[in-house]
Amino acid sequence: MRSLPERMGLELIGSFFLAYAVVTSFALRDVPDFTTFLSIGLALVFLIHLFGRTSGAHLNPSVSLMFFGQNTLANPSSFWSNLVGFLGYVSAQLVGIWFGFHVRPFTAPSGPFTSRATLVEILMSLVFLWLIHAWSDEGRICPEARPLSGFVVGSGLTSLLFLGFADSVGIFNPAFTLTFMGMGAHGLEQIFLLQLLAGVAMIFAPRPLHN
Repeated sequence: MRSLPERMGLELIGSFFLAYAVVTSFALRDVPDFTTFLSIGLALVFLIHLFGRTSGAHLNPSVSLMFFGQNTLANPSSFWSNLVGFLGYVSAQLVGIWFGFHVRPFTAPSGPFTSRATLVEILMSLVFLWLIHAWSDEGRICPEARPLSGFVVGSGLTSLLFLGFADSVGIFNPAFTLTFMGMGAHGLEQIFLLQLLAGVAMIFAPRPLHN
């Protein structure tokens, strides 16, 4: 396994390109359509296959929180090693995503979310995290252990973004939410907390693809 600083660096790079893919995909269309969401999903597929074997391609604090709770993020025998790894991963994700959203003009979601949109967002966040939970192995979204993991997770993201667009939802990532809040978006605090709670819930979810 690579050292923690190396994995943090890879998480930062992957998170940057994920955020940049979101910005670019929305910039290519005046009105987002299925191709917008497909390009984001394909970007995630690529990043999972590129970084899944090394950093684990978390790219999302809720994913890292889930693996931390399962004691698989860094060193299963040491709580403190896992905690340091979790904090390192989240820091790298926040930095990478912040820069990814600031390399070109981008209008953050204005909020506040309606009650319906908040409910849809959290339900879809749970579905998305469950896909990652089901197709991960030893704290990684790893095509080496599960060859279809990247395509399943990327296809799931594309589908959820397309379905959620009618309700103006589809963040699924606390680092995205924090960045949007830092860009002046209001009314997203409850979304941020619910996204983290979704990661906690997945710690205890069944793992159907594991023996």
